[in-house]
Formats: sequence, C-alpha cells, structure tokens
Amino acid sequence: MDGKDAEFLEAAQAGSIRMARDIAGSGGSLLDITAVFERAPVGFAVVDAQMRFLYVNPAYLSVHGDPATSDHVGRMMNEVVPAAYTATVEPLIAEVLTSGAVHRDIEMSAEAGSATKKLLLNLFPLCDRDDNVIAAVIAVQDVTRSHEAAELEGLRLHAEWTDRLDRAHRAGGTGSWEFDLRNGRIVWSANLCRIAGLSQSPNSVEDVLALVHPEDVDVARASFTGLTAHTSTPEVEYRLCTPDGRVVVLSSIAEPVTDTTGTIVSLRGMCVDRTLRRTAEADKRAAVVRADRMTAQLEDERQIVLQLQRALLPPSIPVVDGTDLAATYLPANSSAGVGGDFFDAFPLPDGRLAIAVGDVIGHDVEAAVTMGRVRSAIRAYAMQNPLPDRVLRELNQLVCASGDMTMTTVFYGVYTPWDGSLCYANAGHPHPLVVRNGVAEPMAHRHGLITGAVKHAGYLPFETSLRPGDALVVYTDGLVEHRGEDIDTGTRALCAAVTAPHLPELLDDLVPAVIKAVAPEQGRDDICVLALRRSPR
Repeated sequence: MDGKDAEFLEAAQAGSIRMARDIAGSGGSLLDITAVFERAPVGFAVVDAQMRFLYVNPAYLSVHGDPATSDHVGRMMNEVVPAAYTATVEPLIAEVLTSGAVHRDIEMSAEAGSATKKLLLNLFPLCDRDDNVIAAVIAVQDVTRSHEAAELEGLRLHAEWTDRLDRAHRAGGTGSWEFDLRNGRIVWSANLCRIAGLSQSPNSVEDVLALVHPEDVDVARASFTGLTAHTSTPEVEYRLCTPDGRVVVLSSIAEPVTDTTGTIVSLRGMCVDRTLRRTAEADKRAAVVRADRMTAQLEDERQIVLQLQRALLPPSIPVVDGTDLAATYLPANSSAGVGGDFFDAFPLPDGRLAIAVGDVIGHDVEAAVTMGRVRSAIRAYAMQNPLPDRVLRELNQLVCASGDMTMTTVFYGVYTPWDGSLCYANAGHPHPLVVRNGVAEPMAHRHGLITGAVKHAGYLPFETSLRPGDALVVYTDGLVEHRGEDIDTGTRALCAAVTAPHLPELLDDLVPAVIKAVAPEQGRDDICVLALRRSPR
C-alpha cells in the first residue's frame, strides 16, 4: 500500500469519508467509495478490522429502517446495530478480512424500527491496488416480500391447528340448560347466560327462539319438537343473536328426562360455544384464498422470469472437434424465485472456444435481465479481445456503470482444442473442478472481486492444460450449498460425485446424474453446470 492509499484508509477509519474522497481524488489508487455506492439500489457498508463503520450508503440506512440517520461512520458495529445482527455478521466480516473470502446470499432477520425484516447479505473484501484486503464490504437487500407466501401458508396451518385444539378443549366454553315441562320453567347456567349475553335465564321457549338467528329457527324448533316426541335428535348447531349485537354459534346436545312411569317431564342439555372455531374456519378459508392467490401470482411471475431466462440462455452449445461439451440449467424450486445463473460457450474467430458461467445476485426479473446483458457483454468483449483478464475488467466496469445491473460472479476462460490449454480469470465465482485419472480437485487460483463491486478492480489471468481424457466442470454455488453445511463440504461431495463409479460416459448424461446426486432436494437455489472434456484421442 503506497502513501496515498494509507492516507485514504486512515481517513476512512477516522470516519471522514469527505477527507478520504479528497485524498483518493481522480488519480488515487483506491476507488472513490462514495461514487460507487451512493446511488446504488443495494445497501452497502464498509467495515474495518476493528468492526468500525467506515462508510454506509443511503440504501443501507433505508434497509435498516432509519434513512435519515448518518452517524454510523466512525462508530463500532455493536454501538449502532442490534446485538443479534452483530453476532451473525461480525464472524463473517472477520473471515473476509483475514482470508479474502466471499460470502453470498446469507439470510437473516433484523429489527428495523417497529418491524422485522428479512435481509439477504453478501460480504466481500475491499482491496487496494496490490490486492491486499483493507476492509470488508457488506451488501444487503430487503427480501421481506419474498417470504410473504410462506407467512400466508403459516397462517393457514395455524387455522387448522386452532380447529384441532378446539376439539381437544371441547369442555371449555360450555353451558348447561334444563326445561321443566311441568311448570314451563327454564334454567340456564351462569356461563350459558354469559355466552348468550343475558343477565338471567329466558322465561319461555319462545324467548329462547327469539334469540335464535332467523335462518336457524326451524332447526332449533325441530330439535325441541323431536325431544318432546321421544324422537332421537343428533347434535344440532345454530346461531344466537345476543342483545349486544354479537352472533355466537352454539352446538347443542340434549336428552329427555322421564319419571318412573316413563313420562317425559323435562329436557336437559349442554351447549358448546363454537364461535371461535367457526371464526377460525372462516379465517382459514380466507387464508387459503389469499395464499392460493399469492401462490398463483408468484408462480405466474416465476414462469415469466423462467421463460425470459431460458430465452436469454444460448439455445445450443457448439460442436468442437476433439472436445465434448455439455451444459444444464435448473431453476430454483423454492419461493425465492428464478435467479440469474447462466452459462455460455461460443467459438472465437481463431478457432478457440470461449466458455463462461456466472451467477447474478438476487432472484427476480432484474436478475434475469442482468444475466442476459452480462452474457451478451461477455460475447461482445470476447470478440474484440478474448483475453480473460481484459474481458472481466471490461465487464466489471459495465456493471458498475449501469445503475440497473446487479453484482455478478463470473468464471470466464478461453480453451484451445488442439493442445488442451486453458486461459481463464475468476470474478468471485466458485473454483471449477478438473477431473483427471479418476480424481477431481478444485482449480487452485485466487478469486478476483465480484463484478459490480469496485469500478477499477483488476483480474489476474491464469493458465492450465487439459490432458487427453481430462474434464473441466464449472458450476454455480446452488449445486454445493446445503442448508446447515459449509460450502467446502458441498464441494467435497461434488468431487466424489463426478468420480463415482458407473457414471454415464456421455457428458450429456453425466451432468444431470451428478446434479441429481449432489444438489439439495428442497429449498434448492438455481443450478448451472458446464462440463468440458478433452477427447482421449
């Protein structure tokens, strides 16, 4: 780090973004942070090794519920954000600062004022021109709305369990009554009077029927008539209109009482207040309607995005002598929606083959549109000059300059079919695998920054060679990320899967078999795999 870089970082650490901007200037070796982040639609914050905020943009403050507050800069993270948020994020920041790691699509909940938001975090390093990590960048998106369908489903399940709980507590909310046929006296228990909104028992059967909802009078009268005629009557349900304007639903079970001669002298019964149960059933029906409507809407949107994405992906891959190629794209199978994973393979004018696999941050139409633009840009830059470091550098500047494009990880390489050489560069993407002699290992190289993070980021070119029979497997993180497991565990599982015995020989069959063996079954993210094999002959 030269003197100007050190001054810039020292000023930023002291909380003076203006001073840091002046020191960096147009000729500074570090990027003017505010120029990159101020107008970004995604929230960004820059944190140093002491967990102190060096910078936060307006979108970051807005996501956390207080866009008018700007006193984060210069303060420790645990001073201005909730402890739960700090406990989750600080270990990830420490890993970014020590190893240059990139953490993608971290989901968490955070308190924002009086509301709880669902947030999607991505963390990556901020480097100087010598590629030294000097700070960590937090990119945060509010994905609360994407969880609405799951919340509605929870409401529907809650209504169902409310109904079951009501059955288990059938003795609760009950009342008893007795009607003496000899003197016409009606006695209701105190709780039944309370349920009906009365201060005392009714005086006659007609007074009781006057409380019954007009639509249910015939049901109640028929039940009473059946009891007095020795006719067995099942449990009946009817509504009462209380004096204070409420409508309660009662379920009644009754029986006749006889004297020693067998003459019916009275009727008695129990009533259960079913109002809460019926209300829950109505709420459940309403929740089902809302959930079905939301599910249909999300599925319609998902199909539109999926059609758009498939239209933007290459319709076929080229046929290259001495080289086998196969590619597969599978959309997410969760409510997160279709993302921006993509692949591409196309011949260059000199006969070499360009390949690319990328992953746009986010799951929406914007991600799909960004994917199409990124893929088209890669082709355009490659036709001008296919050098991998140059293509990724130009692509990064395009994403940074376009306010409607989101950050994207990209692996891009140029393969020479006649000698097996591969020149490549990596912008924050998972390391591809090389399969040789039955052993699969990730390629050893250092990540460059994800495109769209820093405008003047540089990318290092790397070279390797595929021997006859060797295969290259490039994939997106949806293939190896499993809930509750780290990505290294998923990568090891992938290495085992691509070298498992009895795999299909053809890449077109092998790639789907590997995806089936490794990818998670539920809550799966988008998956994109491109495989290239040099012919044994």
